Amino acid sequence: STRPGGPPPPEPSHAERCRTLVASSNRGALSTLAADPQGYPYGSVASYGLDDRGNPLFFVSLMAEHTQNAIRDPRASLLVTEPVPDGADPLASGRATLLGLLSTVAEDDRPTARDRYLKANPTAAYYIDFGDFTFYRLDVQSIRYVGGYGRMSWVDAADYAEAEPDPLAAAASGIIEHMNADHSEAQVLFCRHLAERPDTTEAVMSAVDRYGFEMIAVSPAGRAAVRLGFPEECTTGEQVRQAMVALVADARAAAAPLRS
Repeated sequence: STRPGGPPPPEPSHAERCRTLVASSNRGALSTLAADPQGYPYGSVASYGLDDRGNPLFFVSLMAEHTQNAIRDPRASLLVTEPVPDGADPLASGRATLLGLLSTVAEDDRPTARDRYLKANPTAAYYIDFGDFTFYRLDVQSIRYVGGYGRMSWVDAADYAEAEPDPLAAAASGIIEHMNADHSEAQVLFCRHLAERPDTTEAVMSAVDRYGFEMIAVSPAGRAAVRLGFPEECTTGEQVRQAMVALVADARAAAAPLRS
């Protein structure tokens, strides 16, 4: 939601949302094609790290079913999902399915793959040098992104490779918790005077990223999703704090003529 007639508030592209989602996790459902029964999708839980282009890196046993499947047919996919808060609708959370080809990591690239995998999976240190394990990479060719109800698309692999994970991803839950616990009044102001929803009685933050944030606004007419952009991109929690201070000033200035 934004001001009628004005430009929509900036938000991450679906490619950026995918990179953020995949980079925020280290485990997903890896599907390969089974030999027996032939051609059926075979799902397994797999830990991963990421290379510079967001391609998942796996450390797998040569005896594992999914490894043997990949040797016979390299086509595979990895499903990564956002965690679902207690009591929330699982279908409202984001998920991304990365489709591509599985292949062994070249010997020259093995040290980098090892570092990336251990960075994402530090508890793997005790078995990282086992001889019957090897590194595989899923070279992503296409991505299906579903960000909840009404937000879904196929994402171009090149766009995904070039996108950056959101720098606020690690801090987002803390920002949201703080805003909802200590600044609920400010969010009502935002909705009433910056998002042109004057009947708002309650508002809670539901998401935040470098470009802005999303709220659920409650009014006598029901609940509605509202998005506002930051004055400038924010890459740290401190920058978000400063942006919120500026937006509160804007909202109070917009409210002042209504009181006079």
